[in-house]
Amino acid sequence: MYVMRPATPADLKAIVTMIAARRLWLLERGKRSYGQATALLGLLGQAAGTVTVVGLFHAADDQVLGCSVLFPTAGAASGWTAAERSERTWILTMSHTHPDSRDDRIGWLMTMWASDYAARQPDPPAWIRCRVPDPALIAHYRDQLGWQVVRTRRDPDLGEVALMQRRPELRFGLSAVITSRVPVEVLP
Repeated sequence: MYVMRPATPADLKAIVTMIAARRLWLLERGKRSYGQATALLGLLGQAAGTVTVVGLFHAADDQVLGCSVLFPTAGAASGWTAAERSERTWILTMSHTHPDSRDDRIGWLMTMWASDYAARQPDPPAWIRCRVPDPALIAHYRDQLGWQVVRTRRDPDLGEVALMQRRPELRFGLSAVITSRVPVEVLP
């Protein structure tokens, strides 16, 4: 059983360890680490309603298996049109998963949780959106995680990125795998 909950400053050491393992795993395979770890860690403990760092934890031992940042608004999202930014949107970004858990499809579980959690809100967003910087990741997000490519664009820091989105969707039975401890007031 997994638990998806807001990460707190008390989780900092475990998240740093997970991100370091992910970075090393990428570097050993000649892949780029995009340096978002520092930004993610700086967002831990921010005021509710502005941004939430959510983590997927092993229920038995509270080991962190993955984390992402959820922004409950697309107002500052780079690359989206004014019309797209006006739609009620959550931004999912800075996602990291532990390389030792890659066979457990942690990224898929986190995506399904975000989609289901958003769909269950009293006023759900129209979209969950993200930016993906790597061609292999773009294909993985599209083909394995169900994201749609809206467009690609050039980012000065990341290079070519895909702007991707998916609709919130109820996932009946997901609660048998992931318990959610993210209170509604955390994400308006």
